[in-house]
Amino acid sequence: MTKNNNKAKPIIFLSLMLIISGFLIAACSKVDAEDTNKETIKKVLEHQFTGPDEQFVELFNKDDFTELGKYYTEVYGPYFIESAFDSFISALGGQYPTLATHNGYKLSLKNITIEQSEKNLYLYNFIAKVGCQKNGVEEKTASVEGIVLFSEKEKGKIEGFRYMNDNGLSEILGTSN
Repeated sequence: MTKNNNKAKPIIFLSLMLIISGFLIAACSKVDAEDTNKETIKKVLEHQFTGPDEQFVELFNKDDFTELGKYYTEVYGPYFIESAFDSFISALGGQYPTLATHNGYKLSLKNITIEQSEKNLYLYNFIAKVGCQKNGVEEKTASVEGIVLFSEKEKGKIEGFRYMNDNGLSEILGTSN
């Protein structure tokens, strides 16, 4: 009996190690996906709330919508599924950079907090602290809150993006004085 028992111990040990390794790999994959999704959100928010950059301002001032469309595709396209990209650009993508450019403000992203939903692993909430300044006047800040839904089919791509509350940022950027 002891000979069989001695042979069984390594097999049991190897089996346990394989099971533990499987759990660790699965856990690391979830963390990697979460980190990738958070990085994607950060990139989109950086483009939204830093600048506006010179290329955007130039295209905006030219009223060249074809080139502006190409710009949006280059800047935001890699982060969205196709249908979400179209709705983001038509509803939100140009909102803050356009207001800032039109009224002479510079935007700066100060801080981002991103949390994954416990109920839906594809859903994230964010708060972006944004500074805006015009002509050397004291900088004003606002915390922009929103949600981002990632695609289950196209990993790492945004399926839905919505600002829930900009806490007055639109009003600040809408003033020309």
